[in-house]
Amino acid sequence: MSLHVIIPAGGPGSRLWPLSRTAQPKFLLDLLGEGRSLLQATVDRLSPLAASLTVVSGTVHRQAIAAQNLPQRLVPGLDNHYQVLSEPSRKNSLGAIAWAAARLQQKYGSVIAGSFAADHAIADADAFRRAVSAAVKTAEEGKIVTIGIAPSYPATAYGYICASNTVLSPENSRPQVLLANSFKEKPSQPEAESYLAEGGYFWNAGMFVFNTEVFLSRLNNLHPQYYETIQEMVRVNPGTADFTELWESLPSYPIDTAIAEPVAAEGGVAVVSAEDFGWSDVGDYRSLATVLRKDNPDACIVRGSGNSELLASPGAFIDHEGEEKLLVVGIPNAVVVRRGDVTLVTTTKSAQHLSKVVPSQGELQ
Repeated sequence: MSLHVIIPAGGPGSRLWPLSRTAQPKFLLDLLGEGRSLLQATVDRLSPLAASLTVVSGTVHRQAIAAQNLPQRLVPGLDNHYQVLSEPSRKNSLGAIAWAAARLQQKYGSVIAGSFAADHAIADADAFRRAVSAAVKTAEEGKIVTIGIAPSYPATAYGYICASNTVLSPENSRPQVLLANSFKEKPSQPEAESYLAEGGYFWNAGMFVFNTEVFLSRLNNLHPQYYETIQEMVRVNPGTADFTELWESLPSYPIDTAIAEPVAAEGGVAVVSAEDFGWSDVGDYRSLATVLRKDNPDACIVRGSGNSELLASPGAFIDHEGEEKLLVVGIPNAVVVRRGDVTLVTTTKSAQHLSKVVPSQGELQ
């Protein structure tokens, strides 16, 4: 299979502060205790399908990404098909993906590319690869393809994909591929509950597979000035003043609203109805604890080199690297994270609000 893998690696992961910080964001961390970072795990599960690997990240993380030794995690012979593209500033998902797609098109011609987040967790890599393989086959037929996650509860933290009843994959093939009707922004609680009751809705995990020529053509039709800027960028050396000027002129667009939504309205997007491969965005302490607990929802997670003791605190998450003893008593679902310069005390329910608090305190470094 010839899939050119794009991994946008950005964002401070502020809902996992103080574990994740601007200088050491969550995609560079071994949050799951596997002996590898989330970025390395992403490369590992995609490596068997990859024809090349492009990582797009901020300039500030270039050295840290180099230390991840990603070319060594690819199948033999792909060392020369690896590149890191450094963004002068954050321009949302469309900037990273469009620039990478244009670079791939310049180097390889019209190819199938796929964009996958650097900081998600997936329990069943084989099932995940089956979903990606189905997406590649559909992208070869000219669709922009996303991989849908079957919702397990009415989440309001994710966007949704509304699928039609039109099946695009061959009869009896698994997983099925459906024509996508529309994309929905993060819903209210009643809206999310109605999506589950109605059926045919998937969580949008931000995974897209496409032919680079098709993608760039859609970009040209929808955002011609953006397309022209991207085309100029691939003719200019990154890191130069000319490149930075071009990059900074790009609007900050998410790929979902800029490309996926309007293309879906024209019948150009497909969604893979993937089997459950244990996906999590590991976006906050609740989701991190859920991944670590596996099948025991009330299990306590206690880790770190510090001396910690729990009493009557089911579902607690403790990550303690301090020198003093830590005692948590009678706080179900407590979250306590201790690092040398800061202590966070919250609950798994309240921790999702960290992104609203931490930046104002100037504590993301």
